[in-house]
Amino acid sequence: MTDSSARFSLPISAPRPRGARLLTAFSPTLERAVRAFDHHGLWQWVRLETDPQITSFCEHPVRLGKADDARLIDFWVQRGDAEELLVLDRDRATDKIPESLDGIALRLVPAAELAAAGTWITNWLRMLPVITATRGLVPRSLLRAATDLVREPVALSLVEHELAVGDPSLVRGAIFELLRTGRLLAPSLHSQALSLHTTIEPAR
Repeated sequence: MTDSSARFSLPISAPRPRGARLLTAFSPTLERAVRAFDHHGLWQWVRLETDPQITSFCEHPVRLGKADDARLIDFWVQRGDAEELLVLDRDRATDKIPESLDGIALRLVPAAELAAAGTWITNWLRMLPVITATRGLVPRSLLRAATDLVREPVALSLVEHELAVGDPSLVRGAIFELLRTGRLLAPSLHSQALSLHTTIEPAR
C-alpha cells in the first residue's frame, strides 16, 4: 500500500517527450499505475518493485532544475528512513549531475547496471502480471500455506503441486507475491530463466 507519509506519491505533470513511448504498468507496491517513457524506465521500475527493502517510490517526482524543460528525475526511492533520487544514464553520456537535490542524495544509474540485471528483469516482467491479475483474490491462508511448505529449497513445480487445491493461477500468484515481498527467495532468478525447475527457498 502507498505510504501516506511519502515525500512523493504521484509523478509531476509532464508531457511525454517527443518521439518517446508511453509504457504503463500496475505497481502492487503503490497500488496504482506507473508510467515510463522508455524501456530503461520500465526496467528500473521492475527493479524497484521487486526489492523488498524499498518501502515507497515515485516515478518522475521532480525536475533537475527550475526550468519547464529541465531533465526529469527518473525515480524517488525510499528505503526505511533513507531517500535517494535516481537518474538513468541511458546513453552513457549523461551530463554531470549534482550530488543531491533539495537535500536528497542523487545517484546516477549506469546503463551497465540495468544490463547486468537483465535476466532478473525479464523474469519479473513475466511474473508481475500474474501478481496483478490475482491481486485481491489470493487468500491469506494460501500465502501462509506456501510459506509453511517451503522449509528448504524446493522446485517451483513441487510447491505448485502441493498447493494445487483450486485455481492454479492463484497458487502461482501467491508464490510470486511472496517472492516479491521477500518472504520467499529464488536467487536463481538473477541468472536463469523462470521455469518449473526454479528453486524456491525460505527467507533467512
